[in-house]
Amino acid sequence: MSAGFKVSRIAGVRTVLRPIKMADVDHMTRWLNDPRVMPYWGGLSETRTRAQTVKWVRRFVTGKGPGLACVVIQEDNTPVGFIEMAYDAGDANYGHKVEVDICIGEPARWDSGLGTDAMTALLRWLFTSTDIVRVFLQPRVVNARAVHVYEKVGFKREGIIKKGEKVDGVLYDCAMMAALRDEWLAEFGR
Repeated sequence: MSAGFKVSRIAGVRTVLRPIKMADVDHMTRWLNDPRVMPYWGGLSETRTRAQTVKWVRRFVTGKGPGLACVVIQEDNTPVGFIEMAYDAGDANYGHKVEVDICIGEPARWDSGLGTDAMTALLRWLFTSTDIVRVFLQPRVVNARAVHVYEKVGFKREGIIKKGEKVDGVLYDCAMMAALRDEWLAEFGR
């Protein structure tokens, strides 16, 4: 990651997280256009052309998206998804936190524990290798499977953001969830 910390390789039990690269464009394009994946990511109306995906990936690879990073989730050297991160390392008031969003792009791998493993590995790395003290996310409340996984890996609900996300023209309530370094390490840091 630029300006705060740099991700090279993070190993989970079953997954490896590595920085996104231009060679990832084809599977990212496939994932971001899969009608089974998109309802949980950007919505069915928010598909991307290959050219749009190239531009999206390039901002991570070149570091031209300040405060943004993306890691690809791999299982057995095969990309299965990604985690996007947003932060403001240069801001004294906000540089201690990072927002994350995860996508398992291979529906055949859903409900197999890969998201749990990847998110646990990322949290462990963030809380033991960086100065980040708060990791947060804002899943749609109706996405019960995602909320369950986040709770399982140590995120706690802090409240509801009413009409927090608009997807395909519909406003959804989102759960504000966070994992805090001291609490997370006390429970999961062993």
